[in-house]
Amino acid sequence: MTGQFFLFVFADSQAEWNTSQWRSLTISDGLNASGKHKARCIPINDFAQYGHDTVQAVVGPADVIVVQRNLLHPEIWKACDYWRGLGKLVVADLDDDYPHLTPQNPAYPFWILDKAGLKESLGYTPIEALTEGFKHVDALISPNELIIKDWQEVLPGFKGYWVPNYAHWPWYKELQQKPFNAETQRRGDAEAFIEEQIVIGWGGSVSHWDSWWFSGLREVVPEITAQYPRVMWKVCGGDQRIKQFFERLVPGRWIDQAGVPPEHWPAQVASFDIGLAPLCGPEYPQGERYDLRRSWLKAVEYLLTGVPWLGSEGIVYAKLDGKGGRTVENSPEAWYEALCDTVDNLAERKMESKRLMAWARDNLAMEHVVDQYVQIFNDIAAERNAAQGMRLPNVWYAGDIFGQTEELAGRVEVSVSGDDVDALAMVQAQTFRISKEWHEGIPLEYSAGSGSGQGRDAGPDPGRGLSLATILQYPLLTQVNTIAWESTSGS
Repeated sequence: MTGQFFLFVFADSQAEWNTSQWRSLTISDGLNASGKHKARCIPINDFAQYGHDTVQAVVGPADVIVVQRNLLHPEIWKACDYWRGLGKLVVADLDDDYPHLTPQNPAYPFWILDKAGLKESLGYTPIEALTEGFKHVDALISPNELIIKDWQEVLPGFKGYWVPNYAHWPWYKELQQKPFNAETQRRGDAEAFIEEQIVIGWGGSVSHWDSWWFSGLREVVPEITAQYPRVMWKVCGGDQRIKQFFERLVPGRWIDQAGVPPEHWPAQVASFDIGLAPLCGPEYPQGERYDLRRSWLKAVEYLLTGVPWLGSEGIVYAKLDGKGGRTVENSPEAWYEALCDTVDNLAERKMESKRLMAWARDNLAMEHVVDQYVQIFNDIAAERNAAQGMRLPNVWYAGDIFGQTEELAGRVEVSVSGDDVDALAMVQAQTFRISKEWHEGIPLEYSAGSGSGQGRDAGPDPGRGLSLATILQYPLLTQVNTIAWESTSGS
């Protein structure tokens, strides 16, 4: 894989460091640590000064430019157009559902009420400006698939790609799972009470009040506290509303932890015995919509620290459901059952979580997923280039062979026998799906020119036909390439 240079254009206000940390700094550090690629970060206000010599020197070497959320000004749009015109891949990165922020969110006055007066100064509300900004980039990336779908409905044909939040491995690599002595807990020694407290923890910013109030979890906090004398709740962050209701519901049975710098946060997570990730429930539809467009980062943090976790059902944590924790229906009854089950079987749950810590490192820490991350942008660039008519020699494109209709795909006939019949039908169906829904003219596989001996399917006649190696067993490869070749050559 050829090394690439990524430039991350980050939201540069102090209030937005949280997004910059997970969507720019963590990624940049991971890419640089790999030794395969290079990365650098630049504030968005500096990026807008694209004609300045210093900015030219910083941005010029980049292959990929990722612009974070605030594409709100014509000068930023011009900068995106300038670098796209020079062949750079320019991608927008959006981590939040700004069109549907709730009044509880501190960003609500800016995005929804337009307190900064963008409509008056630019002629666009903030959401209108963001919509216009997306017309000046090649694609959208987001840590939530629903955000991608939302914007594709607003801007038909605007490509979107799921790019999850990953963790910064250096902050986790020295941490160990919190020990838990189940035998001491069963004896109930008075001296061991503090040592063997079961800490149920949660932390977050000031935009999570709805998550607690409408998930069903809040109602069972007093019940769980009364049923399990060793349970202590630990509430981290700066939202005093959440802390106030803990003080009312379980006075003396909760720990107040103020916000900490991001590099110290993993140690706080590691102090939990059980981690929580509630999301807003159906009692508050607008908030539910917003919560379902968060990232999976809380579950990632719990997995990396070996903390058994419980999170609300839905798309946010679905891909990690069953890995060190599980998702819960948003009702008091379901939360009560899930918490009782986890506390009653805590030793076993912690063993399960500990076994998954190595898996989490390899799959959820940025430094360990660099190749997968870079490949996403290779795919984006390939799709953009093909859509613009930039087609490589000696490459068969899905659209050329199967067209855009199911009828065309069905005209490809072949005589095979045995198990190959079903396998070939599957290949034809999958090839059509990829052609129609995904690639729209993108090469499924590159093959070098005839006789070069290079290409992944190089053999007796490399470079001829369509390689379907990603969806096809090798024994069928020659047969399917022959079918594709003959169907397009008129044989």
